[in-house]
Amino acid sequence: MRVGSVFASMLVASACAFANAAAADELRLLAAELPPYSFHVPPPTVSEFGKPTGAVYDIVREMAQRVGHSGRIEFMPWTRAQEIAESESGIGILALTRTPEREPRYSWIAPIVIDDLVLVGGTGVDVSSLDKVKDRPTGVLRRSGAEALLRERGFTRISPASEEWINAQKLRDRLIDAWLAPRLMVLYGYREVGGDVTTLNIGQIVRRSEIYLAGSKDLPADEIERWRAAFEALKADGTVDRIVASYASLRPDTIPGELRRPSEEIRW
Repeated sequence: MRVGSVFASMLVASACAFANAAAADELRLLAAELPPYSFHVPPPTVSEFGKPTGAVYDIVREMAQRVGHSGRIEFMPWTRAQEIAESESGIGILALTRTPEREPRYSWIAPIVIDDLVLVGGTGVDVSSLDKVKDRPTGVLRRSGAEALLRERGFTRISPASEEWINAQKLRDRLIDAWLAPRLMVLYGYREVGGDVTTLNIGQIVRRSEIYLAGSKDLPADEIERWRAAFEALKADGTVDRIVASYASLRPDTIPGELRRPSEEIRW
């Protein structure tokens, strides 16, 4: 074998090793079905071949490009994503609402979207305050800031769901009396189950929801700063506002319940 060929082979091997090492060291990004922040079209309950998208998903992908990250984002059940982010190093998680109970468990990289946590009621239900529905069946996303808040307030009839469209369906069918979720998720979920959002009984704005790209608690400060700087640059050039606006006005297709498959059949 010629020396040149040997040298070329060594260069290729070195480049591959470097690429593999870089991939192993980059932030592992996790997401879940949280439309319109991060989701698939069509969703996993309908097809295994949906396209990943979402306001937070798109913005984080733009950030990834600016920090030299591959942009790979893994989707999985929301509960599992949080468990991994809380127990392993080198994890990024989107889209996580920053709340007092979560504060000590994560590194908070950047507030990607600001939304309102709203209380929504069925027809004739007084949702002017949380106290009005304390003894009524109330839907929340499982292991969400909304669920934690209701448990802290002593609610006894909490109805957690794995995805918000399930809460939308339950509210539409009067299986729950109230629903606590970020406004954009309420509007998307209700449209997705064929509901008319103009008829929604939206009451109290319970608090502001800051939807973050967060990370493992031990994430290095320089890694946090790289991603944060990328986000600030995207805010400054208008990219963040443009992406958020495009999803705020999104009108998803209605998905009939009979087309959905059980969540346990989904291959993540």
